[in-house]
Amino acid sequence: MHKPKKRPLTWAQVDMLTMILEHKIRLSKVKYRTIAGIARGGLIPAVMLSHRLDIPMISITPRSLITDHDRCLLVDEIYDSGTTIKQLKEINPGVHAAVLFHNIELPEIEYFATKDSLDEWIIFPWEKINEEAS
Repeated sequence: MHKPKKRPLTWAQVDMLTMILEHKIRLSKVKYRTIAGIARGGLIPAVMLSHRLDIPMISITPRSLITDHDRCLLVDEIYDSGTTIKQLKEINPGVHAAVLFHNIELPEIEYFATKDSLDEWIIFPWEKINEEAS
């Protein structure tokens, strides 16, 4: 069985990716009222964007109902299968989404810091690396 190669990220890399997202969001000129961090992986990037953009943040789950759809920005760490964001957009039409990593094989979302094939398993600095799974 093929195990994907692991690619650990540093906090500096996450900070750079968050700065890229911030820049793209500011260029869009869309004024969001709320940032919604998708639990669990999207919470830390959401907090970082919340501070950078000075927008209040809430924590949500993949089944959350958001009342102010057109002024809310969903934030997750990765858009690999697309399931979580697709599910949230179906429940909450009009929301926009931002991710650090976007899989090139999936349809576009509003904001992403980087886009690649995601053929590696990305380990974020807030995750525990399971050495047995290596």
